[in-house]
Amino acid sequence: MSSPQPSLSTGKMFCTKLTTVSLLLGTWCWTSAAELFHEVACPGVNPKLKCPDGFRIALKGVDYGLKEDADCSAPHQRAKVSTETGFHPLFFGWVGSICENEEYCRLPKPNITMFIQNWSPDNFIQISYTCEPETEGTMSKILCEGETETLTCETGELVILKAKYGRLDENTCTETPSEMTFCNSVSAAARVMDWCYQNGFTHTCTITANSDNLGSPQPCDTLPKYLSVDYMCAQVDV
Repeated sequence: MSSPQPSLSTGKMFCTKLTTVSLLLGTWCWTSAAELFHEVACPGVNPKLKCPDGFRIALKGVDYGLKEDADCSAPHQRAKVSTETGFHPLFFGWVGSICENEEYCRLPKPNITMFIQNWSPDNFIQISYTCEPETEGTMSKILCEGETETLTCETGELVILKAKYGRLDENTCTETPSEMTFCNSVSAAARVMDWCYQNGFTHTCTITANSDNLGSPQPCDTLPKYLSVDYMCAQVDV
């Protein structure tokens, strides 16, 4: 059974926060009938979701089943899934916190912590998603752990589209590849917005990438974390 999208998903939080930004109402928060993709991860396999350049992941559902009902040699082929509830109620939201609005994400192998019932070592998980066009004018910044950066708009106001702190890929800010590509602070986006918009919309914001400011990410290894921010400059209707 597909898990429903929770009300606290990253995308919806951004849309709620930015309802006064008229430019975004028809772009970042839109929905479409885009092609639905599936990523099936059989036992021992990490799911990897990928969109083309200029497109971002929009999570649609998470399902599970037994590997005998999936073609493990064809991970992008939709599998026969269970109709019974099994996933932990927070699992969909957690997957969204890692993958939503990313071009690429890599998730943990199927494991017992994802489930509250019907767990089996023979379970596969299936992630369903679409690839939505990136908002025109989007700019991106990566701040390695400990770095400070000032985001500035020469014209218009600063609009934060996405902010994630932790480690969501293998190689950013490290010379040693990481296997923990699902290390994330669930409070990072809210903290960045609260900090940047504490006095209302602004054309500049200075951010330091550390756990004190952005929340402690988990689960993580000992490699450096980083902050990933997407933003744009836009006229804001107050």
